[in-house]
Amino acid sequence: MVERRTSTGLETANRAPHVLVIAGDAPLGARLSEVLGKRGFELTVVAESEQAVRCHRQDGADLVIAALPLAGTDARKLISALRAHDPRLPFILAGHDAEVAGAVEAFELGALDYVRDPQSDMQALLGAIGIALGMRRGDVHLRYLREKDAAGVTWEALGQCEAMQRVFAVVEQLCRRTQAGSTPTILITGETGTGKGLLAKCIHYQSVRRTQPFVGVNCAALPPSLIEAELFGYERGAFTGAHAAHPGLFETAHAGTLFLDEIGALPIELQAKLLTALEEKQVRRIGGRSSLAVDVQVVAATHRDLREAVANREFREDLLHRLDVVTVELPPLRARGGDAVLLAEEFIRAMCREYGMAPRRLADDARALVSRYRWPGNVRELRNQIERIVLLENDPVIRAEHFQLRDASLAVTLESRNGALRVELPPEGISLEAVEREILREAMRLSEGNVSRAARFLSISRQTLIYRLKKHGIDSSAAVTPAQA
Repeated sequence: MVERRTSTGLETANRAPHVLVIAGDAPLGARLSEVLGKRGFELTVVAESEQAVRCHRQDGADLVIAALPLAGTDARKLISALRAHDPRLPFILAGHDAEVAGAVEAFELGALDYVRDPQSDMQALLGAIGIALGMRRGDVHLRYLREKDAAGVTWEALGQCEAMQRVFAVVEQLCRRTQAGSTPTILITGETGTGKGLLAKCIHYQSVRRTQPFVGVNCAALPPSLIEAELFGYERGAFTGAHAAHPGLFETAHAGTLFLDEIGALPIELQAKLLTALEEKQVRRIGGRSSLAVDVQVVAATHRDLREAVANREFREDLLHRLDVVTVELPPLRARGGDAVLLAEEFIRAMCREYGMAPRRLADDARALVSRYRWPGNVRELRNQIERIVLLENDPVIRAEHFQLRDASLAVTLESRNGALRVELPPEGISLEAVEREILREAMRLSEGNVSRAARFLSISRQTLIYRLKKHGIDSSAAVTPAQA
């Protein structure tokens, strides 16, 4: 016999929690049905475990209460059968039988809670139900947030140019070869706004750690006095105001990924402690007497030249070597060819969907503008421009006039006419080192990584080009010369 009962007076606008009760003892089943029904639960009460399995496969459940002894099976087989259909299904065991004499045996079977005599201690059972359903809702909500976070993280959304495809190939190979769980530290470099945070999420959600936490912190956004406490945590009484112990982000990210954005801004006095944590996989809270083991994949990112920071004694060389196991450089948007238009169209679709608006499209003049503009703020600037236009403009077609871009004079312009070079510099000034670095990168891009061809393009010797590439930290190891081809 199966009794299905739904409370009508106490349900909220959301669906009432569905509780599956298995009680071979008819009076106990009736009592549970009465008490739980009055509290707004949707109930299915069955007498046998086989009926419970059929009902769960048909209707599901948020919680199972099994009153022992069970007819026709034992608790171990019941839990195994139901969790084969829903691995996260919470159980409360009540009563006892030959296998379950108390709480110890119940917990060993995987029960979330145990009540020895529900008839005489109904309040204990109700408390256990409340805790179990609260955890169930929290688990579902957490999984929803993680899935929502991961849903926007796709390789295709980042770009299709050759430079980005090389980035994807490196990261995909890295994720394939770290399926056993152990992971190296990863350093992502690139200008501000190029998508370093999004790439870090891609690495996490493509890895074996995808179901575990992704924890990010911007080292430049926290005052130096707070960074140590935020990263490593503290014990009660460690300093004034530490009224309770507080876990750090390394502990929070345990088994998952810790993303250290703008690692170049980390105070040098903390870099030694970070190096120790990376090498020993242990952290010690401020005021703590012992270290805690942590299993964390660390992904760091920076827009700074860390080798230059090392030369200026602003960054530890040993920490740079520890971070520089796998380095991925994201190119600026201006060097990604047609990706700017592809990204703009993707942002338009995403924004219209997010704000519930009718689809829009880019006009030809807007496509030309997006492709031509140098985007000093990179992908972030493009995304913000698109979001502003979608929200504030009513035209179903996005035109060039809708963009509010910086004066073109803010960019460095080089123009060669009849052998004469014309240079336009921004009025606020420019770094000569930065100009040379970008010229070298552009020459290597146009030469498809061929050092000899790039040297001829710049009218300098091959050795001079190699020296300047090393000076600016530009990798030429993958370059192909005519002799090697």
